[in-house]
Amino acid sequence: MLVAPALYFATLAMDTPNPASALAPVAGFARPTTVLVVLFPGFSMMALASITEPLRAANLLSGKTLYRWQVAPPPLDAMVDPVSSSGFRIAADIPHWPLCTGDLLLVVASLDFDRLLQPLLLSRLAAAARRYKAVGGASNGSIVLARAGLLDGYRCTVHWERLRELQEAYPATRTTQEVYCMDRDRWTCGGGAAAMDMMLALVRAQHGPALALEVANNFLHGRMRRPGEMQPMEVRWRYGVKDRRLAKAIGFMEQSIETPLKLSQVADLAGLSTRQLQRIFLLELAQSPEQFYVGLRLRVASGLLEHTQDTVGDIALQCGFGNASHFARAFRMAFGHRPSDARRAH
Repeated sequence: MLVAPALYFATLAMDTPNPASALAPVAGFARPTTVLVVLFPGFSMMALASITEPLRAANLLSGKTLYRWQVAPPPLDAMVDPVSSSGFRIAADIPHWPLCTGDLLLVVASLDFDRLLQPLLLSRLAAAARRYKAVGGASNGSIVLARAGLLDGYRCTVHWERLRELQEAYPATRTTQEVYCMDRDRWTCGGGAAAMDMMLALVRAQHGPALALEVANNFLHGRMRRPGEMQPMEVRWRYGVKDRRLAKAIGFMEQSIETPLKLSQVADLAGLSTRQLQRIFLLELAQSPEQFYVGLRLRVASGLLEHTQDTVGDIALQCGFGNASHFARAFRMAFGHRPSDARRAH
């Protein structure tokens, strides 16, 4: 069995979020809460469904109209029904929406939307945003919001493919690698299933964890991710390495947790000699490949201790340690406490 590193093993890009400030706008939302989803051409159907389906389920499972939502195209002079990246055309509910008001405005953009981000559209979007109590973006919607100046001074996230662009092109934003990020009245997520986690956080904040859990279970969504959990990012970005061969070597290590590869095998798979592999690890990560590999397996073990009920012995085997005592010694050396202490703390 291959055990991939969990999302939360990536390095945190920003400070720990403050849940109270993140959910502050919720108290001012109307009942029912009104949501407008702005769909740019090439939007992701996965993101759209992940936004709207939890709201539908919350209404159904509660037996009340807790949420109302509409979809609209971007504020262009010639507004047309947006077509998704997979070719589905969505009929807009309100083609002339910029004068509407509501609780939450969410922008969904995925592919080929940059050409539309002209000054007039951005100014219209910024003006419309002032009519809503909170504004957010899904998938690459954060790029649209940043271009409109709507994320200046806020923590935000975006799909990992464009995270570096957001960091470098919009220095007034405070980027994070989180799956989703809720900072005061700005809510952003990386898209896809992350949008569901963000909407579940909204349901939880407004109507309690029981309903949010019921909604999640309705979609077989195994675990509601909290703010602070990280996106699975491409190896070079996660570890800040430049050499593609080193990134390839780390990738093979990540895929071989339960049965660790020999160092010579890793080197062969990466197209390197063992000596070259040693040198590149020391040069870019200031540690040997053996040290890195053990640390990687221990971080996976730490996640399993937190999020599963597997025994310490089982986790030791899942992470490539021959027995529980060997695992416990390595774990204590790395983290300063025993695996059993980590389990009790969580």
